[in-house]
Amino acid sequence: MIGAAVALMLAASAPAAPDPAAVDAFLRRAGAATGAPVRIDMARTMGRNQDISRKITEQVLAGEKRATLAREAEFVEKGWPLPRPGQIVLVYDFEGKPSFIYRVVAAQVLPLGSVAPWHLMTESPALRDLSAWRKAHLGLWKDAIAGMSPDEVERMPVVWTRFEPVFPAASPPR
Repeated sequence: MIGAAVALMLAASAPAAPDPAAVDAFLRRAGAATGAPVRIDMARTMGRNQDISRKITEQVLAGEKRATLAREAEFVEKGWPLPRPGQIVLVYDFEGKPSFIYRVVAAQVLPLGSVAPWHLMTESPALRDLSAWRKAHLGLWKDAIAGMSPDEVERMPVVWTRFEPVFPAASPPR
């Protein structure tokens, strides 16, 4: 019984695959708004669950978030290519519905211990302080880093991505 409850909780927090019809409609709207067809290089989610995904989308569209950091292993586990400047990314929510499209402006793979305040200047407002960012992310990554020594954790590769929204139109960065 406990196993079934845990499986149900995990399933509830796992994102659905992108909905092809919704993606096609979203890309048509994006093309109409930008005046040219929008080609995407990859599709991904952001956040650990639907609530965090929604908050990230709100922050991006409000101009409050223009950067993100994730464990490199997450990209490998999910089969996502590492970000590269110029890449166009469709972000979808945990229900498989498109949220926004962004263009990668800059990207870097670096050890966790090398994340600096400048990497966080355009992160979510509550995570722009390095100690707050580390506390939040180490908490989120506790299962992934379980069994690692402190030195291994500091050497763990993370991917920093700086981006600009393409569609829908977003507020200027704040």
